[in-house]
Amino acid sequence: MHLFIELFTFGCFVAVLVHAAWCREGEGLALFGSLVALGFVRENAVVLRGLLYGFAPLHLMLGKAPLIATIIWGFSIYAALVWAQEATGGPIGLRTPSVRVLGAVALFMIALACFYEPFLRLIGMARWQEGTRATLGVPWIALVGYPTLAVGFLALWGGAAARGAGVRFAVLVVGIPALALGHAFGLQAVKRALGW
Repeated sequence: MHLFIELFTFGCFVAVLVHAAWCREGEGLALFGSLVALGFVRENAVVLRGLLYGFAPLHLMLGKAPLIATIIWGFSIYAALVWAQEATGGPIGLRTPSVRVLGAVALFMIALACFYEPFLRLIGMARWQEGTRATLGVPWIALVGYPTLAVGFLALWGGAAARGAGVRFAVLVVGIPALALGHAFGLQAVKRALGW
């Protein structure tokens, strides 16, 4: 069952990647590549440092993290952005999305948390730390983590996109790993502080 879910998710990832390349061309590919880098750094930090949750033994890995965990962030944040821009009439482009678009992205990501988390629990793919507070299978910290990573990334991406190519590259090379690590460690700290 897990291998099927991993392959299905990879297939969806490829479909969304094709959409990004087709509809947004080079910008879409750069955005998607940055999202994969974000997921790679974040999920490997979670695994290597024992933060937030662990995974069942899975078949496809990227570094120390399961491939599915690495790519699901890119798939989800891109889908949230496309939906939010369509739903709000927000402009599609390199600039930082409007507050309205970012708000819609946050709501979309919360909805995804409410779908993904009970499903992952049901099939035993992700295992949150012992004592993690949850309602109906949705960890409370996930309701904070999903939208904050998406909004943080899109703000970083938009800010970097407004700069020249050299500055943009430097911001993303330093900014994406910093965001990924800060998010993983920051969520763990919030979870501990609030007893979630």
